[in-house]
Amino acid sequence: MEFTLTEKAKIKLNEMKNDNKPIKLKITGYSWCGATFGIVSEKQTEIEKVYNVEGIDIIVSDDLDGILKGAKIDFGGLLFKDFIVSPKFA
Repeated sequence: MEFTLTEKAKIKLNEMKNDNKPIKLKITGYSWCGATFGIVSEKQTEIEKVYNVEGIDIIVSDDLDGILKGAKIDFGGLLFKDFIVSPKFA
């Protein structure tokens, strides 16, 4: 699966990797315009796949596989402490 990682996201994801924290991309909530996605530190389950993106293993649920293909992952947010996952729409 393809993801685009910004430099800020790479730095933060590598920090998580170096702390041996699993990195999972998942739905973190819903808003009026649909699902919101984020990065959490959770272990892989049986229905999830691991993708290596620029040396970083990212866990993705099977049902999100097509939705998140080509997504951009950034780090910052309103308080500069959140991952921002932007799906790529065709």
